[in-house]
Amino acid sequence: MSIARASAIMIVTLVASRILGWLRLSVIGAHFGETPELDAFWAAFKIPDAIFGLVVAGALASAFIPVFTSYLAREREQEAWHVASSVMNAVLLLLVGFSIVMWVAAPYVVPTFVAPFRDPRQIALTVDLTRLMLLSPIFMGLSSLTTGILNSYRQFLSSATAPLVYNLVIILFTQFGYPFLGIHAVAIGVVVGALVMWLVQLPELTFRRTRYSFSLDLSHSGVRDVMRLAGPRTLALGAVQIVFFVDTYLASGMPEGSLTALVYANQLLLLPLGVFSIAISAAVFPTLSHYASLGQVGRMRDAVQQAIRWILFLTLPTAIVMIVLRRPIVNLLFQYGSFGPEARELTQAAFLFYSLGLAGHALVQILARVYFASRDTTTPLALTLISIGANIVLSVTLAPTLFINGLALANSIATLLEAVLLFTLLASRARLRLVGLGVSTLKQVCASLLMGVAMFGFINVTNLPFDLVKDPPKLTLLLQTILAAGVGGAVYLAAAYLLRIGELQEILAVVRTRLRPRPAAVPG
Repeated sequence: MSIARASAIMIVTLVASRILGWLRLSVIGAHFGETPELDAFWAAFKIPDAIFGLVVAGALASAFIPVFTSYLAREREQEAWHVASSVMNAVLLLLVGFSIVMWVAAPYVVPTFVAPFRDPRQIALTVDLTRLMLLSPIFMGLSSLTTGILNSYRQFLSSATAPLVYNLVIILFTQFGYPFLGIHAVAIGVVVGALVMWLVQLPELTFRRTRYSFSLDLSHSGVRDVMRLAGPRTLALGAVQIVFFVDTYLASGMPEGSLTALVYANQLLLLPLGVFSIAISAAVFPTLSHYASLGQVGRMRDAVQQAIRWILFLTLPTAIVMIVLRRPIVNLLFQYGSFGPEARELTQAAFLFYSLGLAGHALVQILARVYFASRDTTTPLALTLISIGANIVLSVTLAPTLFINGLALANSIATLLEAVLLFTLLASRARLRLVGLGVSTLKQVCASLLMGVAMFGFINVTNLPFDLVKDPPKLTLLLQTILAAGVGGAVYLAAAYLLRIGELQEILAVVRTRLRPRPAAVPG
């Protein structure tokens, strides 16, 4: 499957997943709003999420796929499955072990390191929810490793649709279980959703002539390669989790609802990040690993540059939309039921500061994978640690004056710093064509700024005659937001056309080819 087709599949399914992700947050927010119960849920979610991130995400992103793909590229599929089985069994044992330890330690860890809530009942609820959701990283780990195997075979459909099921299950449990179970319905939905997320991928995996076994061959060279490569990445993700815990800890001591607003703003950031950069990066990663294993440096460089240009072409204008239209976006997506104007204002302000770092997040996704594909996990680790150190210092410094806005701003600055460092070191190693990338990026920035000016002007003009400054009807606000985004999009495309931005030229070339009439067959 080509990079373009794989990216298209992942973008379409991720758009659908993010829509359901929005609906999930909207349903949860409508039922709970700025309540201590919802703050407790988000705090409780941190520990299971950290276990998954430490044990699985590092091994999958930086180690498992490159090693598994290298065996497939050399037509050693049987050995590839032996390695995969050993890794999967080891990861499963680690996940179960960590979950058991945290189940026992939750009453001590939660109030000390995660959420120092003032109300003992809120702390007790957080502990209870944490213990319940400790089943989810086990199922998420199995799901992610199954995804890694399918992606190595360049099969993306079922693995890309799995998050749809995850979000849908949580929505159903929240909507129908809330009257009977309260906030526990959401936690149960997280566990069941993670299980179903794994199960829906098994049918496609069986079509790949699955050779899973109960082996635990930790002495195999491939398994040792996975452990060696995963080590630095796991340390980096562990450091990232420290940032999450610091932000959660600081936000827990702020006014009620601050933690929920921070989580919702961050989830809004993940919408375009998941749709564009993560989808493109995940689709291109097996190809990069394939080129790296065969020593095809030129093809690898071309794939990297193409991915960088496309990510910036999509994320720069998206960041402008997020900044200019942040208030109506939050209003339309989340302001329902118990999620009122105060929650909206907290969320949109934090969303503004998160939006400043969107391009940095997008670039880190692809640039880090270039290092991983080359089996270099040490460099990304060192740069991630620098970024995390900056993030923590900035969070502690800015939180007392800017509150959750300071936490979001600290994250954006640190992420942009990491992207710059990753690109600077990669430029010489991969022999990137800096002049071409620089000119392309400058054109994209100019087009995006023109787009922002156009949307800002449209919003201000339409606010005057229709009094849309305060809370208008949803349909009126939706119409204004769609028209503003449409005006901005038209200006961006026009500017991109006049500036001859290459990505738009590629789109137009494909459209012309599809619309060009095919020559009639010559009768024989």
